[in-house]
Amino acid sequence: MLPDSDEAAALADRLPDTGTRRIPHASGRPWLVVALPGEQIVTGEAGADRVAVLGYSSATPAGLRTAAERAGSVEAFDALSHTLAGGFHLAASVGGRLRVQGSAAGVRRVFHTVLGGITVASDRADVLADLGGHRYDPTTLAIRLLRTLPHPLGEQPLWQGVDHVPPESYLRIDADGRGAMMRRWWRRPEPHLTRRDGARLLRTALADAVAVRTQAGGVVHCDISGGLDSTPITWFAAQGSARIVAATAYNADPGGTDDLRWARRALAVMPSVQHRVLSLDKLPGFFEGVSEVDTRWDEPTAACLAAPRMRANIEDALRHTARMYLNGLGGDHVLRGLPAWEHTLFRSRPWLAWQRARTNRMLSGESIAKTARGLLDRRGYAQWLHAAAASARREPSKDHRIGFDWDQPFAWPLWMTQDALRAVRGRIEELSATVEPLGQGRADHSELAMVRDGARVVRGTSQLGADAGLPFEAPLLDDRVVEACLAVRREERVSPLEIKPLMKEAMRGLLPDDFLVRTTRAGGSPQSVRGYAAHHAELLDLCEASPLTDLGIIEMGALRRHNRPQAGHRPDGHLVTTVNCALFLRNQVRGCAATPGVAHALPSESGPARALEE
Repeated sequence: MLPDSDEAAALADRLPDTGTRRIPHASGRPWLVVALPGEQIVTGEAGADRVAVLGYSSATPAGLRTAAERAGSVEAFDALSHTLAGGFHLAASVGGRLRVQGSAAGVRRVFHTVLGGITVASDRADVLADLGGHRYDPTTLAIRLLRTLPHPLGEQPLWQGVDHVPPESYLRIDADGRGAMMRRWWRRPEPHLTRRDGARLLRTALADAVAVRTQAGGVVHCDISGGLDSTPITWFAAQGSARIVAATAYNADPGGTDDLRWARRALAVMPSVQHRVLSLDKLPGFFEGVSEVDTRWDEPTAACLAAPRMRANIEDALRHTARMYLNGLGGDHVLRGLPAWEHTLFRSRPWLAWQRARTNRMLSGESIAKTARGLLDRRGYAQWLHAAAASARREPSKDHRIGFDWDQPFAWPLWMTQDALRAVRGRIEELSATVEPLGQGRADHSELAMVRDGARVVRGTSQLGADAGLPFEAPLLDDRVVEACLAVRREERVSPLEIKPLMKEAMRGLLPDDFLVRTTRAGGSPQSVRGYAAHHAELLDLCEASPLTDLGIIEMGALRRHNRPQAGHRPDGHLVTTVNCALFLRNQVRGCAATPGVAHALPSESGPARALEE
C-alpha cells in the first residue's frame, strides 16, 4: 500500500507487473499493488475515497461503496472490520489519509517501513526488505531457534528497519506519507456465553467462514481426518454450490486407520462429497525432500518441514481441478483449554478452579502441592518473562507439561553460540522492561498467545499454497470464528474429560451422534522417528550450508554431536526450529539473488559476533 505521491509511484515502478493488479488512488497513482486472484479483491469508491477488502470475505462492491460514502474518516471503518466474515486485509483511503489492517487473529499481517521519507506497508516483510535493501536482524533470527516464542518474541520482524503492526491494530498513514501511527481496532470479547449459546454462535460463524470460500462454486478440496476440526469444515462446505472432494490419509501404524473409520462415519450424512482415500506411503515421508523445498517464506515457519507432504497434497488437489484447499488448522488453538485458565478462574471461583485443576493434575500425575503453588503464584507477565530467560539453560528441547504460568518455559539450543545466546538474553531483558501481556490475566493472555501461535503456522501454510498456485485456507482462524470461541465461558468451553465439547455442541444435529463421541486422536510419532532416522544427514547438511553458521548463530560441531538418531526418539524440537530457520534463510538468499536490483541482506561485513551485538 502506497501513499498518493510521485515518490511512492516511483517505488511502485520497482515492483513486478507480472501477476499483480494495481488499484489506483483517485489521482491515478498506484494505491495498492496486489498479487491475488480477482475473486479475493473487492473494492468500493465514493468520490476520491475508497476501501478495499483483500482475501475471502463477505464484502460486496455495493456494501463497500456505501461504507466509503458514509465514512468521513479512516477511523469509521472499525465497524465494518467487525462485521465481515472471512479472512482478509482491509485498506481504506479517506481524504488522502490511509488505513490498512490485517486480521485480529494474526493470520493476515501488516508490516511497514520508511523509504525515502515515505511510509509504505505490505502484508509481507520481505517485500519491504527487498525495496529498502534492509539487512537481517541476527538477534531476531537467533530468537527463532527457540521452540517456545512467548509474546512478543514471535512478532518481531527479521529485518532491521521493517516494523510490524500488532494484529489488534491498524496502521494509519498521513496524506503526504510522512507520518504514521498505529491505532487499536479490536478487543477480545468477554467470555460470558453458555456452551449452548456459544455453540450456536460458533455454528453460524463457521458456516459463514466456509461459505465465503465456496460461494464461487467449482471444485473445492477438503482435508477430512475424521476429527473435530476438518470434519465440520467439510460438512459446511458440502452445503454450498461447490463440488467437494474430501481426502483422508491412512497408514499401517497402530491406530493408522482410525481417522479413516471416523471420517467414513461422518461422511454418511454428506452424500454429495466425493471421498478419496490416500495411503501415506505414497506421500513424502516425514523430513523427506525438505532440502528441495523452494518456497520463499517471509519468516521461519513450522510449514517448512511439512512442506513436501503439503505440496504433494496440493498438487493432487490441482490435478482434480480444485480452485481452493480447505483445512482444519487452528482448531487446536481455539477449541482446547490451558491450565492458565484455572489460574484466572481461581480468583473468582476458587472451588471450581481447584476441582478442574485437580482433575487435570490427576490425569498427568502432578502433586497437590505443586498444583496449589501454581494457582497461588502472582507474578506479572514482565516479571515472568524476565525470570524465564534468566533461568533458561542449554539443554534439549522437552515436551514441557503446560503449567499455570503465563507461557511455557524455554531452553537454549545446545548448539546456539555464546554470542547468540548473550544477544538473545539481552533482547529479552530489554523487551521485558516494557512488555505488556495480551490480556488482563493469565487466561486472557495465554489463549490469545495460543491463537497467534496457530496464526504463525497457518500464515506459513498459506504462503506455501500461494506459491504452489492454490489458496490454502484455514477458516477456523477467521476473526469471527475466533471471537465466537472466546465469547464462551472457559469452564463451559473446555472440559478436562472431553475433547472439544464446544465444537461437538455446535455440530449436534448436523453430524451423526455416533461420530460426536470420538475421544481419540491420531498421532505421527512413529513416522517422525522413522523419517528422522532416514533423513537426519540431509537436515544437518542444510543447516551447515545455511547463513546461520556465517552469522555466528549456530555451532555445527555441537549441532552434529547432539542430533544423532536414537531408536524410538523423535528429533530435538530445537533441531526442527533450526531447520525452519535454515530453510527460510536459504530460500530468501536465493530469492534475492534471482531478483534484479535486490541487495544481499546478510550483515556479514561486521563479523558474526559484532553483528549479533549490534
